[in-house]
Amino acid sequence: MKKNIIIVIILGALIGYLFGSIIFKNYQGIEYMNNDGNIYYVQYGVYTSEDAAINNITNLDNYKIIELDDKYYVYLGVTTDYDIALKIQDMYKEKDIYTYIRSDYVSNSETLSLLQEFDNKLKDDSSSEEIESVMKEIFENQQIIL
Repeated sequence: MKKNIIIVIILGALIGYLFGSIIFKNYQGIEYMNNDGNIYYVQYGVYTSEDAAINNITNLDNYKIIELDDKYYVYLGVTTDYDIALKIQDMYKEKDIYTYIRSDYVSNSETLSLLQEFDNKLKDDSSSEEIESVMKEIFENQQIIL
């Protein structure tokens, strides 16, 4: 009796292992979860109206307001590299401006490649002025769709 139970358990484990390995071997993953389309927003805040957003950014020089789902997001930076997002966040933290890093996926390959080009300018040690200049270029570039 015990021998039959052990055989059934071993047989079940083998069948489970085989099916599991077949499924994971053929699993491609969710296409939008790859690192190729991930971007990082350095977000200042989210507001219910554009007026509220504008009233709260009077102390900022470089920003982008984007409407999404009836909310207005204020971004101070956008990048494809998390380390650069941290640099941007630290730069604003030194100015006592606290931000939040939010990740998202961009399916527009042109936007992604343009952002990566801008990121190459910021890979090395870059000054606050250089970071602000690059972010200003990104926000003014009409080809970049955020």
